[in-house]
Amino acid sequence: MTPHGCGRKLAAAVLLGAALAAGGEAPAQPKQQPAAPECLNVAQSSAATYVISNTVCPDESVLASIELANGRDLARCFVKKIRTQISIASEGAAPVINYQCIEGATGCSVEIVRDMFPECHAG
Repeated sequence: MTPHGCGRKLAAAVLLGAALAAGGEAPAQPKQQPAAPECLNVAQSSAATYVISNTVCPDESVLASIELANGRDLARCFVKKIRTQISIASEGAAPVINYQCIEGATGCSVEIVRDMFPECHAG
């Protein structure tokens, strides 16, 4: 698993750089959906516990792909629906939210988010 979902961004940057270096124009970008709101906040509540709170979108359920690292090379990832907040034990590092969207919005369902991050388990 690529940490923090960086693999796709890096691959796109490499392709763009190769096209421009070859004297070509930047490839046409596919039409992108509007950015999902940043609803979730990660805060440390104790030495090995973090709280992920839905502070910005309290009237909505948020689907999130969350990654936990153990401080070494091992990481695990899961998809979770958050209405208000969840607590997560993590001794290695703070959880990272790789992706979040408002449940029920176009392109935002448990199945879609799970398909975006096949290495993650549904939560």
